[in-house]
Amino acid sequence: MNSRKYPDFVRFQLPVVIWMAFIFTLSSLPGSTYKPYSFPNAHIIAHSLLFGMLFYLAYRALKHQRFSRMLSELSLLFSLLLVALYGASDEYHQSFVPGRSEELKDFLVDVSAALVVLVIVMIFEKMRPAKVNLHSDESLE
Repeated sequence: MNSRKYPDFVRFQLPVVIWMAFIFTLSSLPGSTYKPYSFPNAHIIAHSLLFGMLFYLAYRALKHQRFSRMLSELSLLFSLLLVALYGASDEYHQSFVPGRSEELKDFLVDVSAALVVLVIVMIFEKMRPAKVNLHSDESLE
């Protein structure tokens, strides 16, 4: 794929695809390949980081895509939906991996991480100064 021909895809959408493939790869590892966690709640922290980052990458991708104005305007909602669906499919996928199992708790951690990042993004969006439209008639007066 030519990155000059599709710069937005390479910059915004491709990272989401790569991150989803990374999560899928980790979920495909048999449970016996994992060493015992060396600190409390390591499993929860791992899920939070993986799915919190997925939410942020999906938000960026949807916010900057040029296919649909609605997807861009509702990027927070659609990103949350994507994380919920991917988290559910991830848990289902793990039910087929030896030594792994699907857990509702993990799914809830995935969605909770996305909600935390959603709130952080909303706070930063509110703090960001509004863009001034230099081409409007009001700026000429």
